[in-house]
Amino acid sequence: MRFHRMRFHRNSIWLIPLLGIVTFPLWSVPVGNFLTPRGGFDPDLNKAPTDTHNFTMQTVKILQNEKGKTTALIRAEQAHTDNENNDILIMETVDADVYDDNENITRILAKSGEFSLASKTLTLTGEVVINKTVDKQFLYTDLLQYNSVQRTISCPGKTVLKSEGAEIDGGSLDYDIKTKQYVIGKRVKTLIKGFSPP
Repeated sequence: MRFHRMRFHRNSIWLIPLLGIVTFPLWSVPVGNFLTPRGGFDPDLNKAPTDTHNFTMQTVKILQNEKGKTTALIRAEQAHTDNENNDILIMETVDADVYDDNENITRILAKSGEFSLASKTLTLTGEVVINKTVDKQFLYTDLLQYNSVQRTISCPGKTVLKSEGAEIDGGSLDYDIKTKQYVIGKRVKTLIKGFSPP
């Protein structure tokens, strides 16, 4: 008798899943309502974060090389990426060295600058001073654009070029590093020391 009762309990276990299937229509709606999430769901929380590269750095150096030769070394006390465009690096207290084909250094100092990683251009603003050491020339301006691809320097605003024995005030200046040619535009005023009229 005892053996018979144990067999009945063991064989009755299969009735539990059968009972769940048969009574499913009765309990599925209340359980489903209970498990439904309450409140709003913001789908933006489930999105993957956008790939941004915003950062701030102290004591930055950017070294440019072309065909194994150093063409420029740009230093800044602080740099950070632009909020709208991650390809623009905004720099404070810029000190740059631009090298010509003979490795002569032109030193450029400015209060602030922007370097575009896409176009490889450096834009400097605020008391820009250029020292072309080999020719003992100084250039003073408030805006300078250096294009490292074309190897040109452009100053669209007022410029003062000083060298031994001469001073040139101009409304703009363009300089080609490869050909070493200056183009000074708009109104130009020249003072040459030691020059006597004929």
